[in-house]
Amino acid sequence: MISVITITYNNSEELVRTINSLQKSSFVESVIINGGSCERTREFLKSYNGVVINEKDQGIADAFNKGIKNSSGKYLMFLNSGDELIDKTYLKKAREFLDINPGFSFVHSNLVLIDESGEKLYMRPPMKNVGRGMPYLHPTIIVRREIFDKIGLFGTDLKIAMDYDFIVRMKKAGLKGFYFNEIYSVKMDGTGKSVKQESAALKECFMVLKQNEYLNFENLMGFAVRYTLFIIRKFMSAAGLNKFLLKLKKLKHKN
Repeated sequence: MISVITITYNNSEELVRTINSLQKSSFVESVIINGGSCERTREFLKSYNGVVINEKDQGIADAFNKGIKNSSGKYLMFLNSGDELIDKTYLKKAREFLDINPGFSFVHSNLVLIDESGEKLYMRPPMKNVGRGMPYLHPTIIVRREIFDKIGLFGTDLKIAMDYDFIVRMKKAGLKGFYFNEIYSVKMDGTGKSVKQESAALKECFMVLKQNEYLNFENLMGFAVRYTLFIIRKFMSAAGLNKFLLKLKKLKHKN
């Protein structure tokens, strides 16, 4: 079974959109962690046919961890409220691949990102060294449950980069993933914390590399490039070149 873990916080419309995108199947378990107080969300979840936890949490990582602990699937996927599963074959293909390939710890794919301007960007995982950022696209990852026993749960001391920390620990442990390169599995809202608070996210990512003793020369150089590109984008934005930046993004992530 694949457990799809969805965390939500006072965004009922986004939650309904996410849940409606999930395929109805005997091998798919939906787990919803609701940390907010929205009455519309609670009313919707009263009759929901899935695992539901309604209680305040200590942040995103804590909510993820509650989802892991309250799920029963052999494989886990994290599809946040507002994100949508757009390839209905992906979960089945992921399960079948992982069932017969025990040497792979996870699978991942491409996604469609809706950026802050409403543009669709067709994202492929960069798969560069982790100093440059996330080598895989976290919403598309389907991972074996046993991996959390090996490398631990999400770090609750982190506010933004908990998914990055998890990937760094997977990379450091030498865990291998398989890339479904023709599939765009998820449509993702690109206005989350890591976008709105990019400077804070970068600081946490650097801290993650240090804490995991993974700040080797390659990753240090990769982070230097990442930070330099961030500074260049900030200067261009301040100079009123946002439209030009958007054109560059669309060229980079064209369909």
